[in-house]
Amino acid sequence: MSSLASLLSDTDSGDPDLPPGSPPTYKFEGPWFATQLLLASSIGLVSFLVFSYFRSRWPLVFASRTKLKGFSPHEAHAHSAFFGWILPTIRTSEFTILQIVGLDAAVLLSFYKTSFYLFSVCSIFATVILMPINWKWTTATYDDPSSPNRDWLDLISDANSYLTVHFLFTYLFTILALYFLYKNYRRYIRARQLFSLELVHSMPGRTVMVTSLPLHLRSERALAEYFENMGLSVESVSVCREVTTLKALLDERTKALLELESGWTNYVGNPSAVESYDPSENVISQVDPSILEGQPARLVVPHRKRPTVRPGWFSAKVDALEYLEAKFKEADEKVRKWRRVGKFKATHVAFVTFEKMSSAQIAAQTAHSSDPWQIKTRQAPEPRDIVWDNIGTTPGSLFARELLVLGAVGLLLFFWVLPITALASLLSYKEIKKVMPWLGQLIDTNDKIRAIVQNSLPSVAIITLNALLPFILEGLTYFQGYKARSMIEYSLLRKYFLFLLVNVVFIFLLASTYWQLVRDLANSPAKIPEKLAEALQKGRAKHFFLSYVILQGFGIIPLQLLNLGVIIPRIILRIFVTRTPRDFAELNAPPMINYGVVYPQAILIFVITILYSVVQPLIVVFGAIYFGVGYLVYKYKLLFVFFKPYESQGQAWPITFVRLIWGIVIFQVFMIGILTLRQCYIMSSLLVPLLVGTVAWSWYIHSAMRPLSHAVSLNSVCEVERGEETVVTRLREEHPVSRSQSNLSRRRYAQNDDTLYVAPEDERTDYSQPPMANWYYGVLNTGKRRYGHPALTGVLPEPWLPLKKGQMLVNGLRNGGSRAAADSTQGIVLSLRNRYSMLRNKIRSSRRSRDAPDGENAEMASPDEERGHASDNSTTNPWAGARGSRTQSTLSHRLSFDPGSGVIMLPEDDGWLEEEDDSSGEDYSNTSPPSGDGQGNVSQEDLGMSDDHPPSTPMTPSPRRRHATYYHHPDRRRATLPGAFPQS
Repeated sequence: MSSLASLLSDTDSGDPDLPPGSPPTYKFEGPWFATQLLLASSIGLVSFLVFSYFRSRWPLVFASRTKLKGFSPHEAHAHSAFFGWILPTIRTSEFTILQIVGLDAAVLLSFYKTSFYLFSVCSIFATVILMPINWKWTTATYDDPSSPNRDWLDLISDANSYLTVHFLFTYLFTILALYFLYKNYRRYIRARQLFSLELVHSMPGRTVMVTSLPLHLRSERALAEYFENMGLSVESVSVCREVTTLKALLDERTKALLELESGWTNYVGNPSAVESYDPSENVISQVDPSILEGQPARLVVPHRKRPTVRPGWFSAKVDALEYLEAKFKEADEKVRKWRRVGKFKATHVAFVTFEKMSSAQIAAQTAHSSDPWQIKTRQAPEPRDIVWDNIGTTPGSLFARELLVLGAVGLLLFFWVLPITALASLLSYKEIKKVMPWLGQLIDTNDKIRAIVQNSLPSVAIITLNALLPFILEGLTYFQGYKARSMIEYSLLRKYFLFLLVNVVFIFLLASTYWQLVRDLANSPAKIPEKLAEALQKGRAKHFFLSYVILQGFGIIPLQLLNLGVIIPRIILRIFVTRTPRDFAELNAPPMINYGVVYPQAILIFVITILYSVVQPLIVVFGAIYFGVGYLVYKYKLLFVFFKPYESQGQAWPITFVRLIWGIVIFQVFMIGILTLRQCYIMSSLLVPLLVGTVAWSWYIHSAMRPLSHAVSLNSVCEVERGEETVVTRLREEHPVSRSQSNLSRRRYAQNDDTLYVAPEDERTDYSQPPMANWYYGVLNTGKRRYGHPALTGVLPEPWLPLKKGQMLVNGLRNGGSRAAADSTQGIVLSLRNRYSMLRNKIRSSRRSRDAPDGENAEMASPDEERGHASDNSTTNPWAGARGSRTQSTLSHRLSFDPGSGVIMLPEDDGWLEEEDDSSGEDYSNTSPPSGDGQGNVSQEDLGMSDDHPPSTPMTPSPRRRHATYYHHPDRRRATLPGAFPQS
């Protein structure tokens, strides 16, 4: 502690007045500007060239979004030239981004584009007018402007030149910034309305989340009748349940499942080279014992004993694989039984889906109770967006968590300057000379190396340490109890930006500790603008922030093309953790962008650029470069790398708008302080109306437009529901986007979305199950058709054994044949519903032989399925060989296979959607209340994975599952699935 205190209190001898805990002292001497520009440009250029080389060679890393089912070939993806991706990416319109990727992506790119245009215009004024005036005034005033202490950068950014010009430029840059932000807000509102009207029939668009329910409304029928009595037609209701006991059983089952898969992988390897090993014959779950007759004895690898384990301290050793299998079966049976017979208490949260979007808009914007603490409604987040662990948290618990998190964030904000100062001081030039004199002498031999060590190295240390903040803040935000992941991201956005603003801007500018800042505020708050302005004018501060923007724009942003945040964890996991087929499948899933981390850095650059736009006019040029490069980088990554299975309706922009106004206000306060220091009291007084007008105008615009950022125009919704011509059809005529191009976006909101992920073929995994992460631990990411709790209605993962070396790796095809050569970009669908292992085929064929007459299943096939899928495709269609004894005549659904891309396409006709959804047994039910005896329940195997029951007709309700979605009017169910888009 004493050494740390001495380190914190150690300041440069040239600044003896700095208090303990001050940020490190930077000496911008020598060719620091050229050195920083060269260093940042080298990082960016190398990153750009490496990315352009590996872009088409490693598509799983640099174009992972193209492995999604339904992704349409894009112009930029089709070009394999070294720089062939740049122009097609730039030419892609924001309307196309809106259709292909989503509104959140379009809003982020619109922010980057607006900032680029703003600072480009400011750069023209700064380079043509402001910098020449500064140069002329400085050279005319100083006798020796070429002295070593005043280089050309100081001359063009001298704030002591004609102060009238700086006064006028403050007005000019403020008006330009407000104009561009206003235009972007209008574009956002238009895109928000258009995006919502496109999804007028989707389930999230017609669903509201109701919280703080009174006791008499905590049942599906009562809540449905409550809204029906208001004249709002209800389609379905799902009351959230407390699943604490079931969650513990699910965790136990998941742990046993992973241990079983790991045990088999350690014993036989992955892929396995054991000749007698067949993964379809070694793990049996939920199987009729009569089917197992004739199965070979337990597997023993030649020259290697079966692993053993001691269940207890004083127990005898038993076979480890058999023990783990029995342990899994026991946990699996507990979960399935508790799902059938368990009693789950209703919480105060429910999801109500209406028949029309207009009804949902009315319900979400209405006061439903005279008690201000009851029956609160809001537009429901998308099902994949919900954090189900927090969904039932009581209001009292949320308030307590809020206080705890606010206290923790306050302490972290207060003391975060200490590790930043310590790390930067350890890497400072002075500390290096003190600890390692020989290295200091080596650094002194070259001016550029000394400039890098003095200025760049501490900056990199600060950036690196600040990069750890999001992980800490995100953990605190999860604990805060938000009910949606998008809410967590935007809360993280607020917290992270506040940390960056305080630690990067104010602490450095003031060059003091928090204690001194608090003391100055208490003693003379009126002089704070002058103190800030005085610090702002110092050459050290101006040069530091200029170098900071250069490093971000030329180095850090291009570096993000390499996806190091994805590649490095993958390499570490691949070496130390990833072993089983499930591990490899989840490792290769496309990454998701976290807007709570992306926005704060960009907003900080905006604030720094506008802050120094007058006193350091060269910074606006590099600010424009930062946002221009960032626009290209994020546009490519949003088109080809990131995939987010949910949308937040672009809610990041209203939050960003407020913080951008903060930056403009801080800029005006600094300029008032500078003019006051120069005793230009008239001009500083004339800036006060600009400050007041900015605050008043921003409040007015934000309050006027914010309602349309949360809701959709009811008039437009009714027009779309009536089928009249609206802005949607007019914009589609102006910006045509093909249906195939927006196929992935449409599938995101359709209900039949189980088959979504596509991945390249791998010898270590056959992708026969979707990932088991990013939604609800212990349940597969098979898509969410309803707002039922995944612990109660989600699809449970089954044992996934290692593959056998040399097998065909297409969804469990294990015929022992040689593996055919395949293109590395050929895709395999990650779908649980369409997995046909040899074992499942035996079970199904056995059941049909006992229960169904010959030819019954053949009569189920629709004419569309029989037409266009001849048997001559069996040699190229990987699904054909995976059926085993399942012949073409017994297939209830025929899938089309594209041998060029390796993608299995689901038919999109209404019959497929209705029949597939009905066969799940969980979506449609009768109006009778759920029984407590568990009768009428179907097992997890029957939920979309067995063919025991014939598909019901569209108007025939399926057997009621306990705690499944309640349908208030099953006779009025839609002809197509809710969320399925009408055929064009």
